[in-house]
Amino acid sequence: MPRSFWRRRIIVVAALTVALSVGIVFASIPYLPHTAPPHSSITTPITQKVRGGNQTNPGYAELNLPTLSDNESFAVRVVVTNGTATFCAILASAFQAWAFSGNPTASTFPSSYCSIYVQTTHDTLTFLPTSSGSWDIAALNYSPTQIAVVYSPA
Repeated sequence: MPRSFWRRRIIVVAALTVALSVGIVFASIPYLPHTAPPHSSITTPITQKVRGGNQTNPGYAELNLPTLSDNESFAVRVVVTNGTATFCAILASAFQAWAFSGNPTASTFPSSYCSIYVQTTHDTLTFLPTSSGSWDIAALNYSPTQIAVVYSPA
């Protein structure tokens, strides 16, 4: 009889130890550090000037990105001096069709093709291309004053 008692007691203690260990592991999961998935970026800073414009006819410039695949996250840091800019990550073909249309106005800008569309003075722009190919980051300037945009690795 005493041997059976000790065996049962050891099994119960072992089971409680395993249950508590599993509980502690699951309870600590939210406190583990989360790392962002890797992304592509430009390798060196690039500065562009964007001429002034207005609400009807914005000034614009494009940063042509390397060929991206549709599952490759891309990020770039932007800093605007002398104003704000509206940024759009867009397929290069859609942007170029607008820019060379002979009538590149705000109302004809293909914003529905933008993977991101944000107005800022400084930010890290991160997007996931919706299809493989050549992409642009378009900078639109709705102010009459020329601005400068510095793109840098993110």
